[in-house]
Amino acid sequence: MTTQSIPAPEAGEAVFNIFVYAQPVGTENVSLSRTDGEWIVSSTGRVSGALDLIIRQFEMRYDSLWKPVDMMIDSVVAGEPYMVQTSFTETVATSEVMENGNSETKKDPVSEQTVVLPANIFGAYEALAARLAVSSPNTIIPTYYAPQAEITISLNRVSDQRIVTASKTLDARRHYVTILNPNNPFDAEIWTDQHQRLLRISMPTVGLEIIRSDIAAVTARPQTVDNENDEDLHIPATGFNLGATLTYPKDTRSTNNSKWPAVILVPGSVPMDRDGMVSGVPILGQLAGGLANAGFLVVRYDKRGFGQSGGRSETATLNDYAEDVRDVVQYLRRRDDVNDRHIAVIGHADGAWIAMLAASKEKRITALGLIAAPSKSGAEIVLEQQQQMLQRMSLTDAERQAKIALQQDIHAAAISGNGWDAIPLAMRQSADTAWFRSYLAFDPWSVLKETRQPVVIAHGTLDHQVIPEHADRLRQFALARSQRAQVKQIRLDNVNHLLLPAITGHIEEYDDLVERTISRELILALAAEFHEFFR
Repeated sequence: MTTQSIPAPEAGEAVFNIFVYAQPVGTENVSLSRTDGEWIVSSTGRVSGALDLIIRQFEMRYDSLWKPVDMMIDSVVAGEPYMVQTSFTETVATSEVMENGNSETKKDPVSEQTVVLPANIFGAYEALAARLAVSSPNTIIPTYYAPQAEITISLNRVSDQRIVTASKTLDARRHYVTILNPNNPFDAEIWTDQHQRLLRISMPTVGLEIIRSDIAAVTARPQTVDNENDEDLHIPATGFNLGATLTYPKDTRSTNNSKWPAVILVPGSVPMDRDGMVSGVPILGQLAGGLANAGFLVVRYDKRGFGQSGGRSETATLNDYAEDVRDVVQYLRRRDDVNDRHIAVIGHADGAWIAMLAASKEKRITALGLIAAPSKSGAEIVLEQQQQMLQRMSLTDAERQAKIALQQDIHAAAISGNGWDAIPLAMRQSADTAWFRSYLAFDPWSVLKETRQPVVIAHGTLDHQVIPEHADRLRQFALARSQRAQVKQIRLDNVNHLLLPAITGHIEEYDDLVERTISRELILALAAEFHEFFR
């Protein structure tokens, strides 16, 4: 293990909120203490749903150099007692396991300074957070998934993160890691605070988020972009407020008599804040700064039920998110510094669908931007993306067909409401939602043909999440509208789905890209086209 120093986190207690596919499923109360030269991580908690876990008591002891000493788990899993007692030597973990009324003794080879992470006990990640906080990129950390086996975790890169809450500002670090499970390696993020304590665990591939309560509050948001002339505000919506940031045109805030063209940046319908953070890239935050520098007043906002925005996301559909866009339009029309005849909306990926819906309903939207937007129905695009992913996996044709058939069964159940008994519970929890039903049924052509605004369609040639052919289809749709309006297409050579210059464009490359600033060409081209529309 290559580290800068021995971890020395600040002792104390914390409460973590646990989410599966953005739905709250439980909490865990965690304590980190130091006694007689030992570090002790302990916790209690309860998680419902597919995890179905009661932690009556968990305790993990490390020595002063963070070498594991012993572990105790007293829990109930799916209604059955589950208890483990493990002791560690420099090379072996010896466990006494009691499960379903049966007891066994198990011995596993381990490394001297392995980090111990029993399944679904997230307080144990305090030890991993402490280790990561003093580690450099490319560090390999041995990790014992007690009491199964030891694997490794690779630290790929680290970025700084500022989190703003109602009462304080936290300086955090995001550790981008790959958990090298031999059968199914996956990427995750481990966030730490300035005291080397755990803040957040994010595992997008399994829809799992564990967030410390002080940053899980509605009033907390990551500050990933700090553009010149940013101003935070709250915009009234129907029954709640949208937390937002307004970015003024550069060097013009003191110009009292100016009325500026305005742009609304629409977040996607997945849990997303106003900066549009994807794989460590604040897509919408950077786009806001670039367009403001080009002479636009730009608003970006947290999607409803996320960040500093009120409202409830669990019952929201694409149409509901489009109504939020219309509320932002009304807010801008009331401002004295906005030209209310020059208001554009821009959406990225499925945020483009929300922008499209809003434009079809709101005549006061005067221009539309669609970036990396799908042109097929939601059901079709889900299957298309799944097939692309499966082609890169080491599977037989039969295994691929089985996964596709399962996805089709999920679609049928989500749309009809029948057939859920044959679907794994974790998959049902993510798919049996109002949003997913509206997503599957969304048809870009039926919505785009109802719009009257001039349209800019932009797409990167290395986009492998929404392949470039979708831009050509959208252009044909826009040209076929009965209400004739300008249609412009921007082709971004060697740019991926995150709007970054790329080499292959595949998802696996995202975290390795050195360039983390979105395409300057895109910003200049968008600004030129919208200024032309507004002449």
